[in-house]
Amino acid sequence: MLVLGNRLLLVGSPMLLVYSLLASRSELTHLALALLGAAVMFTIVQWLGAARLRCPLCLGVPLAHNSCIKHRHARRLFGSYRMRVAASIMLEDSFRCPYCGEFTAIAVRNRPRRRSHR
Repeated sequence: MLVLGNRLLLVGSPMLLVYSLLASRSELTHLALALLGAAVMFTIVQWLGAARLRCPLCLGVPLAHNSCIKHRHARRLFGSYRMRVAASIMLEDSFRCPYCGEFTAIAVRNRPRRRSHR
């Protein structure tokens, strides 16, 4: 959801900013600048979240921008491989790695507790 929202903000807020500057409407200018700030914040959160998700087979990061060769069965959604991975994670709780083609189920792992040495 964050990837889709970020794309919409990155496309819509500059258009709103240009319109507000041409129409001399300061309240829309403030809104457009706030939306651009939100897009930057979403991008940072997306980078932090993307760094944690890895394919167990190839150890690639499917949500990060990567210039590696894609698998022959990799498909795009709205022109982006990352959008396809993000949508399949949201809808199916699994994804297909665009680099190696491996299907991976998303599961939260419990961290092992550290024993205190007393």
